[in-house]
Amino acid sequence: MGGLTRETVVSVSAGRVFNYVADPHNAPHYISSIARITSGPEGVPVEGDVWRAEVNFLGKRSTVALRLAELQANHLVKFTIEGEPHATLTLRLTPKQADTQTAISLHMDVQSVPDIFLNALMGNLLSADISRLKNVLESAT
Repeated sequence: MGGLTRETVVSVSAGRVFNYVADPHNAPHYISSIARITSGPEGVPVEGDVWRAEVNFLGKRSTVALRLAELQANHLVKFTIEGEPHATLTLRLTPKQADTQTAISLHMDVQSVPDIFLNALMGNLLSADISRLKNVLESAT
């Protein structure tokens, strides 16, 4: 049962962070394993929506279903990756400094991979992903 978390603080309001990360079309800009969204609903994402995505896990390219599993406005966005491997990506948002900053926690859970292996295989990648998210969000302001 593998889980891995990386955190950062961005100088962007929780509402702006939420709107960005809740839209799966933005995922390829900060989640390096998601190459592109190939199909799915357009417009404002709704809990339960599903998109098809091309992914690259450890050099293996495949197509998966990316499901918006849970939304809590300005606080939580949770995607499940339904394919191989099955994984969950959870972004928790905590407003800071009168909502001029937001703490972001990016958690990846891959049930089929033990923690020690997940950290060895994906730890640096997830660190780079959270840094990329910070850069994307702060450069848009």
